[in-house]
Amino acid sequence: MLSLSTILPWSLAGVLFGSLISWIPGFHIFNIMALLVAVFGVGEFMPVEAFPFFTVGAIVAYAYVSAISSVYFSVADESAVFLLFPTQRYLLLGRGHEAVLLYLIGAVAGTLILVLSALFIFPRVLPPIYQATSPYITYFLVAIVVFMFMSEWPKEGDRGKTPGERLWLAWRQILGGIAVFFLSGLLGFVVMNTNLLPVTSAYTRLTPMFIGFFGMSWVLLNILSNPPMLDQKTEDNVESSVYNMLKASFGGALGGTIAAVYPIITGGMGALVAGHMTSQRGDDAFIISQGVNRVIYYVGAFTLLFLPNLRLTRGAAAWLVSSVYTPKSYAEYLAAVGVILLSAGISFLFTYYLSKVIARSFKVAHIRKLSYVVAVTLVVISYLLTGWMGVVVLFISTAIGMMAAAFNTRRSYCLGGLILPVLISMTGNTGAFMHLLGLG
Repeated sequence: MLSLSTILPWSLAGVLFGSLISWIPGFHIFNIMALLVAVFGVGEFMPVEAFPFFTVGAIVAYAYVSAISSVYFSVADESAVFLLFPTQRYLLLGRGHEAVLLYLIGAVAGTLILVLSALFIFPRVLPPIYQATSPYITYFLVAIVVFMFMSEWPKEGDRGKTPGERLWLAWRQILGGIAVFFLSGLLGFVVMNTNLLPVTSAYTRLTPMFIGFFGMSWVLLNILSNPPMLDQKTEDNVESSVYNMLKASFGGALGGTIAAVYPIITGGMGALVAGHMTSQRGDDAFIISQGVNRVIYYVGAFTLLFLPNLRLTRGAAAWLVSSVYTPKSYAEYLAAVGVILLSAGISFLFTYYLSKVIARSFKVAHIRKLSYVVAVTLVVISYLLTGWMGVVVLFISTAIGMMAAAFNTRRSYCLGGLILPVLISMTGNTGAFMHLLGLG
């Protein structure tokens, strides 16, 4: 194992790296790390044993600092205030900094829950639970997908002039979500099971698809909507209660843990299930639970790579790191827990002060111009990782992501690009589906 004097600087470098890129809309730490490894390699600029600790620092920073982009750089015009996420509504009311503070409360709670669980619960409890339940992961996935569709409800059915128009308005959001899920799944199946993308892109072949689903479509919406520049309050006040904070922390921890432990289930899917199980109510509780959920989902999932008696590989970063070096000892596991605490403290301060700066200068910042730069950068990243066919995949997946926005349905349905091909594979029907599509 590396000495502490080696682990510490590389962990701090990871925090700095993650902090500098995580506030930019459309950038995801997994995509940027894949680009970093593809262009520079790991052994060229750091010891391979230090890469997991660099990654811990970067992921913790992302879990905290990405609150800036989701609050300040993802909002439409004020006419959509009742259709937006709570963080976006806060921004339109000039309370963007308050939304960041609520998120940070959740992130700190999530960090404490994660660290205590990693020290006293994970080593003894997780291995037997995972071994007992992992044979049924296919059923879990099917149940969650069905629940996602069932949790929708026909809307706007009273606005049409004719029975046919009212029927369409009531069901278009649900039908749009189903269409997005299956179109995403079809694209994901082709990307995973054909030679559409070069073999040399084995570890990054899904990257352009997810950039399109979530990153590029988000950036294009910013360009099209041209968000208003509104005055933002900078006072350190939050409107919530201790009860809401505790309840939101429990719900966020539950959803984040489900997503961290089981493959394919993402933080959003885990939050959806946990939110219904714990009956979450209120914008403040939602934002706090998101902070808890994202820390446990991103950081907790990666921490499982360090756990010697389990060593689960969860998430793109864990797969990327494990292709280079897998931690093997409890000493490395405990060092990772320490790095999480240190990185969380630095990331908290960075996010807090960056939010202050952006709130004060929000009328000066120009989201549309920033979005143009990010859009070009995302195309360049896709090309460097997967060539011109990757750019084609990027454009197709962006169209599907925009389709979700057009139907005002959940963007998480785009996860069909991962869920559907995996379900087909788990049930042993990949060959039959290839034949059905005329691909094999």
